[in-house]
Amino acid sequence: MSTLTEAITLGDFAKAKQFAAQYDLKTLEDELFLLAYDEGSIAPYGFVCAMLIEKETSRWHYIASILLSMAINHLDGAYFTAFYHAKRASELSPDDSSYKEALLFYYEIPEQPLSREEALKIATEMLREDPKNKAAKRIK
Repeated sequence: MSTLTEAITLGDFAKAKQFAAQYDLKTLEDELFLLAYDEGSIAPYGFVCAMLIEKETSRWHYIASILLSMAINHLDGAYFTAFYHAKRASELSPDDSSYKEALLFYYEIPEQPLSREEALKIATEMLREDPKNKAAKRIK
């Protein structure tokens, strides 16, 4: 096995972790997204879950939510599982407004896992911190 992609595709997450250590987190996120999107593969999500088992962080939950909501959203239940990860990211880092902003996406999609009441609450909190936040202003 010679690449990150091969390791992830074959489910060898220990080897994939070794390859992943050579990347900064944003580049790794991009690589995982491309693999999931281009191949329609759920394997990158499996790798992220393995990383979450090892150490739960808001960033890994965020990456999981991005993979599910944007790369492999055609899978049944993807948006609701992605919403779980987005919520968990926000819970783990409550002072990071980028995770709150990511949550608002789930109000704006047809499946609407985020209720209107929850969206308004989040948007209100965000506007208190940043009155010019465009994502929060869209919530009505």
